[in-house]
Amino acid sequence: MNAHEMISMFGAIEDDQRYTRLVELFTDDAIYYDPFAGAQVGKAAIHEFMSEMEKVIPKMGVYFANWETCADTHVGWAKWNMVVPINGVEHPIPGQSLYRLRDGKVCFVADYVDAPSYARIRPDRRPNAVSAALVEKGNTQTGQSLNVITQFWNQRMTSWSPVEDGTVSVNDLGVEDSVAWVQWTCHTSNGDFPGWTLHHINGTEVTADDYWDSNTN
Repeated sequence: MNAHEMISMFGAIEDDQRYTRLVELFTDDAIYYDPFAGAQVGKAAIHEFMSEMEKVIPKMGVYFANWETCADTHVGWAKWNMVVPINGVEHPIPGQSLYRLRDGKVCFVADYVDAPSYARIRPDRRPNAVSAALVEKGNTQTGQSLNVITQFWNQRMTSWSPVEDGTVSVNDLGVEDSVAWVQWTCHTSNGDFPGWTLHHINGTEVTADDYWDSNTN
């Protein structure tokens, strides 16, 4: 199963809210990074986490919508909205997921949630975007676009920052032929904060959708 098929299956299962069915899609040593619970390492930990999700999420009325998937065979990403109902009003919280596959199964997935949007409904609970770039990915396989993405970021790190007077350094990346994602850190005089970028690749043409959490510190 390639990454596009796998991520589509992830979305279908999450829409059905039978989260424990996701466990069979992971490698034995997989890491699932949740923005609130942190890294779940190995199938047993992932199963325990998904079992709790299966109990809690439907009761809260939370659901996921507007999935957009971009993937090749072993690297991919998805965009989605986590819809949280509060007092009869639905609040869509944008999010993104980064994926790596090995031998047809997921060895790494990290979910990011837009922190400012979430803070408007839950100021007491903050997603952690910092640690997602630091965990093992379970696969370092790359595709033919590695040089394109490397050159793109080598140039970008000298000329681009999401905030004024910031500098950016790359922490990790997943690259294949038509898709890539990059996890990075922005360094400022007031402290560092994490960011991540989703890429479409067409030959030497690269799109970049940038996300970051500048309120980490």
